[in-house]
Amino acid sequence: MNKKHLPQTPRELRWLMASVEAIKQWIKERQTLVVGCGVLKGGTGKSTTILYLALWFSWSLGLKVGVIDTDNNSQSLGNWCRAHAALGEKIPFELIEHNPKDPNGPTLEKRIKQLRGSFDVLLVDLGGGDRETFTDFCILGDLLLMPSAPSGWETSRIQATLQTAARAARLNEHGLTVYMFFVKCNFQTTLPEEQRAVLETDLSEIDEDFIPVPLVHPYFDISGTPHYVRSHEVTPRRSQLHEFGELMRHAMVEIMKEEEAA
Repeated sequence: MNKKHLPQTPRELRWLMASVEAIKQWIKERQTLVVGCGVLKGGTGKSTTILYLALWFSWSLGLKVGVIDTDNNSQSLGNWCRAHAALGEKIPFELIEHNPKDPNGPTLEKRIKQLRGSFDVLLVDLGGGDRETFTDFCILGDLLLMPSAPSGWETSRIQATLQTAARAARLNEHGLTVYMFFVKCNFQTTLPEEQRAVLETDLSEIDEDFIPVPLVHPYFDISGTPHYVRSHEVTPRRSQLHEFGELMRHAMVEIMKEEEAA
């Protein structure tokens, strides 16, 4: 978390995050929370985000979690599960590997429909930028998380991703909440603030399809602490899940607010 942007009082911080009890109640009423993570044309932090959220929902909330890995190229999450299972570790979530290039396999839209209700939470790693798979998710998902390092080389993909998501989300009966956040941040520098200022620039005069970037509150950007880098080899401890847990609690505030308004 970016402590430079820590709210002034504990009460202000609580207002920015849904309680664990409220999240569990929302999921119970809706049956399944469907969360996707990805940016078109690749990017940083997708699989790490999904892994930490899967562990947080499983261990901290005690929920049944399914993880759909659509990244047929790197198979990062599939490889992680197989490697750690071979070490005798108990994987606290169920992995579903989805090959979007399989001509005989189901679409992601159909797979989500099949799995909804079987899990409390479905987390979808949207892989390396397959547009059809990304669109399928936006039609059925509840929350799209877009991680990016605070670098223009990566944030340049954000606007195209937002526009694609917005077109697909018109078919989403429940509505799709979208959040973009920074990962691998060195909070001793001003890079997160610099990139945030770039993304907040209104470009509607030169791009008629421009969509304002839905950035999380700056406090909830994710640090570059070493255990994220080590997580491929070393399973994160429960005490190391708090950053992604608080990010998720922050995102859930908007989802619940939108549903109440509807």
